[in-house]
Amino acid sequence: MITSAIQKIATVLAVLVVLAAAGGIAQAATSKPSGMSQPEYRALMARSAGLNERYRLGVWKGVPEGLSPAEYRALTLRSEALNKQYGLGKWSAAKNVSTRGFAWGAFGIGAVAMFGLILLVAGSWRSRKAPRVRTS
Repeated sequence: MITSAIQKIATVLAVLVVLAAAGGIAQAATSKPSGMSQPEYRALMARSAGLNERYRLGVWKGVPEGLSPAEYRALTLRSEALNKQYGLGKWSAAKNVSTRGFAWGAFGIGAVAMFGLILLVAGSWRSRKAPRVRTS
């Protein structure tokens, strides 16, 4: 009974700490620095967004020139869907990989082919030798 009361108090305190932290983060993200007017702050944010786009930072990271992040995401999702539909990319590898491990069938075919090649070479080498003539 005492442990359940302690657990309830700990849970309430943890929730309060998380809410306070989330509120502080949200306020910090939306508030302008002190001593800066609203137009100055808007200009700073516009400059920051422009620099992020130019140097491909933030949401622009990895986005090709000429595309917005939303357009690039749409293109990526469409490409993945088409690859899945037609069995390309990572979906083609899943179909062609053997789950048995080592390909013993292919090894057997190769071994038989090599043995046959050895027999052919040995037979042609033996037939090229000149017959011996006995003199005694």
